[in-house]
Amino acid sequence: MPDFMSIVGYAVAALFLVFGLYIMLTPYIANSLSKEFRTIFGVTIIGYGLFRMVIIYQKSKQRKYSDDESDR
Repeated sequence: MPDFMSIVGYAVAALFLVFGLYIMLTPYIANSLSKEFRTIFGVTIIGYGLFRMVIIYQKSKQRKYSDDESDR
């Protein structure tokens, strides 16, 4: 079972993904901003969300294997 901080980390990463999609796909975000700027900002936020998910997964996997090694 994942620990509490991993669950919080995945939730925050998911929020970044949703926020990035919201920025890119809705016209309600600051109509004064150009479409190109919203696209670049949205893609950057989505990329950061994916980066967080991968890092959290890798750290939990590393922690699991290091715990298995210390049990021997």
